[in-house]
Amino acid sequence: MPRVAKKTRRNYQLAKQNLDQIFANLPDPIFVTDRYGNVLLSNSTTALTLDMSLDQLLKSNVRDLVDKEYYNKSYAVEAAAQKCVVKGELTTKLGIKQLSTSTPIMDEEGNVILVLTTGRPAESTEKNTGVEERECSNRRKREMEYLRSYVLDKETIVAESKVMKQLLLKVHAVAQTDSTVVLNGESGTGKEILAKYLHRHSKRSGEAFIAVNCATLPDHLVESELFGYERGAFTGASTEGKIGLFEAAHRGTLFLDEIAELPLPLQSKLLRVLETREVRRLGSHIDRKLDFRLIVATHKDLHKMTQEGSFRTDLFYRLNVIPVQIPPLRERPEDMIALALKFFDYFKKKYDLDVQLDPDTIQSLYKHNWPGNVRELRNVIERLVINSLQNYSAEFLELEQRMAGFKQENGYLQAAGLNGTLKEVMKSLEKQYIYQVLNQCGGRIGETAEKLGIYRTVLYRKLRAFEQDDEKNK
Repeated sequence: MPRVAKKTRRNYQLAKQNLDQIFANLPDPIFVTDRYGNVLLSNSTTALTLDMSLDQLLKSNVRDLVDKEYYNKSYAVEAAAQKCVVKGELTTKLGIKQLSTSTPIMDEEGNVILVLTTGRPAESTEKNTGVEERECSNRRKREMEYLRSYVLDKETIVAESKVMKQLLLKVHAVAQTDSTVVLNGESGTGKEILAKYLHRHSKRSGEAFIAVNCATLPDHLVESELFGYERGAFTGASTEGKIGLFEAAHRGTLFLDEIAELPLPLQSKLLRVLETREVRRLGSHIDRKLDFRLIVATHKDLHKMTQEGSFRTDLFYRLNVIPVQIPPLRERPEDMIALALKFFDYFKKKYDLDVQLDPDTIQSLYKHNWPGNVRELRNVIERLVINSLQNYSAEFLELEQRMAGFKQENGYLQAAGLNGTLKEVMKSLEKQYIYQVLNQCGGRIGETAEKLGIYRTVLYRKLRAFEQDDEKNK
C-alpha cells in the first residue's frame, strides 16, 4: 500500500509539470481563475494579448484588469456567477479581438471552484463571407503566431512600448509574404535588426540573409558588387569572375540599407531586376532568373527625393509596397529603459565590473532626447560601465554634449579603460570619438563625416567595422 501511495504522488507531480508545459505551448490564450476572479494559471500568449508580463497577470484579478482597461469584458466573472458556460467577444488593450469561452468547474455540491477561460481569433459571424472571412481568420492566426514567437524572441528585440509591440505585430504578419518592405527610421533605430527579424520569421528563414549598405560601396564597384561579373569583364576583375549580391540572395532575403545612396544609373538597373526578377553579370549576355525577397531601408524621405529628382519615381513606387516607420527612441521611453538595462547587464558581464544603475541615473537617461537613438544609448551605457560611474549624476549627458573633444586629464586613460597595444588603444579612441561626434550631429552621417574630415563612405565602413567587432565580442 505505501508504494501505491508514493507512486500516486509522483504521478500527480508529473501531471502538474505536464500541465504547465501544455499551457505554455498552447498557441491561443488560456487561463484559470478561482471563483473570485484571481488568476491562478495562464500561458504567456494570454499575457501578451493584454500587453503585460506573465508575472503581472498571475498576480491579477480579472475585475481589476477590466477596470484598468486591459480588456473590455470578463466572461470568467459571469461564468462563476451564473454557474454555466459563457461565451462572447472581447477586445484587448492591443486592439486584438478574441472570442472568449469561460467554463465553470464545480465541486460535488455544485459550488464553483475554478473557471477555465480560453480564447480564439474572433471571426466573422456572417455566413458566406468567403475570402473576407478567411483573411480575417488568417490575420488573427498570424497575430497569435507572433505573440508566441515574441516569447521566444524577446532576447533579440526589446519591445516594451505599445507602439513597438503593434509595429512588431504588423511586421510579423508582413513576414509571411514576399512583398517588398521599406523600413523608414532615423539613424540608429535598428533598421537592420528589424530586417533580420522579418527574414527570421519568413518562409525563407532557412536560406541566406544578405545585407549590404549602399553608402559603403565605392561608386565604381557598386554595379559589380550587386550584379556580379564574368572573368575579364574589366581591369582588375577576378580571373574566375564573381557572383553578385542578388545571386547570393537567391531563395533568401536581400537587404539594401541606405537605399537612398544608390546612384541614379544603378537605380534604373535595380528597377529592371525587380520587374523581371533576372540579373545579368557584367561582361555576360546571359540573364539569370532569381527568386529573392527584397527589404530596403533609409533614414531619408524618398518621396521628397523623387520630387527633387535624386531618386527615381518609378523605383520609389516599385519599392514602396509595405512601408514601415520605426519610431525614434525618444517617442518610446519604455523601450529606452528596457534597452538600457539590457545593455547595462551585457557590458557588466563583458568587462566583469560590479556596478549598479541607481534611480538618478535612470532618470537622467529618461530625460535625454537620444538623437542617436539605440546606437547612442548603447555607447553611453558602455562608457558608463567602463568608467564605473557609481556616482553617475543627472548632469552626465549634458556634460557629454558640451564636450568639444577629448581632454587630457589625470588618469583619463585608466578611467576610460584604455589598455593594450598602441594600435588597440588608438582604435578604441577612434571609436569613442567618432561616436561622440555622431551623437553631437544627431546621428546625421553627412554632417558627422564633414566634421571628421572624412568621406561618408569611409565613415560607414568604420561604423560597420565597429558593429562587427561588437558582434564578435558578444
